[in-house]
Amino acid sequence: MRSRNLILFLGDFALMYASLVAALVVRGGFSFMFDVLPAHVIPFTFLFAVWSIAFYINDLYSRRRLRVDWDFVRASVGSMLANLGAAVAFFYLIGPSVGITPKTNLFLMMALFMTAFVAWRRIAAALFTNDNARKSVLFLEPDSIAEELIRQIESDPSVPYVMRGAIRIDDGVEQALEAIPPGQSGIDTVVVGNARFAELDRFLYGITLRGSTVVDGASFWEELNGEIPVSEVNAAWLVNHFGDMHKRQFEALKRGRDATMALVLTASLSWLLAFIALAVRLSSHGPVFYRQVRVGKDGRQFVVVKFRTMVQDAEKSGPAWSEKGDQRVTPIGRYLRHTHLDELPQLWNIIRGDMSFVGPRPERPEFVGELEKMVPYYPLRHLVRPGVSGWAQINYRYGASVDDATKKLAYDLYYIKHRNHLLDLKIGLKTAAMVFRGEGR
Repeated sequence: MRSRNLILFLGDFALMYASLVAALVVRGGFSFMFDVLPAHVIPFTFLFAVWSIAFYINDLYSRRRLRVDWDFVRASVGSMLANLGAAVAFFYLIGPSVGITPKTNLFLMMALFMTAFVAWRRIAAALFTNDNARKSVLFLEPDSIAEELIRQIESDPSVPYVMRGAIRIDDGVEQALEAIPPGQSGIDTVVVGNARFAELDRFLYGITLRGSTVVDGASFWEELNGEIPVSEVNAAWLVNHFGDMHKRQFEALKRGRDATMALVLTASLSWLLAFIALAVRLSSHGPVFYRQVRVGKDGRQFVVVKFRTMVQDAEKSGPAWSEKGDQRVTPIGRYLRHTHLDELPQLWNIIRGDMSFVGPRPERPEFVGELEKMVPYYPLRHLVRPGVSGWAQINYRYGASVDDATKKLAYDLYYIKHRNHLLDLKIGLKTAAMVFRGEGR
């Protein structure tokens, strides 16, 4: 999937430059293009980098945007409108200093690029969803998770794998081995049901010697879906897959980064914080800030701070999950939640070290106590500092049930296992896109 994304990125970037050259040729011919192109290269290279980031945060490099459908068109148009705004602002502010203030050239270039972009992505989709371009996968002793994976592969051509069958070895190991051709000409990946993985070690070794990669069902699910199925986690799995769960060097660097960013944002957004505080105060009775106990790293409790978005005494009947269309939310509170501006006071929690910018969302102790009884390995999410946003938040809708908590834990476990600075940046960019699109609750 990474190689596919790299090809899409390089193709998009090449089209941007080609569209710029074509726009200059259309505008004034080849001689005009050669005269003015040097002055355009540096500023447009900067813009193209910004545009690529906009494409990324709008999921135009994700598997679900591979096909050119309505969702793809909507994401592309939204990205290009944002890119147009960024370009106009850039040349209005910086243009005189770099010697160009393109107007016609910019609009012509963007029109040419969008036409070529759609055509290029249609070609790429056809190439990448072709069976010959996808890796082959065979399932051995498929269990319930493998059956779900098979349905996913067979129903979604954007999955980078094509089915080559499912085999059970009740008739004998040797017969099954003969049915699996070498990886160079047949099977790239063999997915083994988790219940039989350990007892088939000698058999799996023979498959590996034939050139195929052997993985268990949980690992294959993790690769395809960016989550770790909670049903597959046990003590042995934790020892084999979680490795250094604490990642002390990374956490130390992350803590310094978080504190610095929180201090800078608090200082630069002080005017906005004051404006929101005044709006909350004038719009409804009650305090400006809402304080609530949450569970953080190592199970330690702390007080999270937000702008109040509900009426006063909203929980006089006891703690309750917020639901869609919650009548307790005030009009200004609904806007703050929609734009995530109610989260800004949590900068103080980040400065204090209670939270991070990225991590599992902290829950209330009343809910944690119940969830620990019903959701296996739920306390694992407390291995790291909770975050203002997280992998679960950008991949899953807002949840208010035990099933939702289990699904979000699957994403949280993936983050804890794979967390690094690049993944944090990815989550930050995706969160910024959600805020920009107003996808709050």
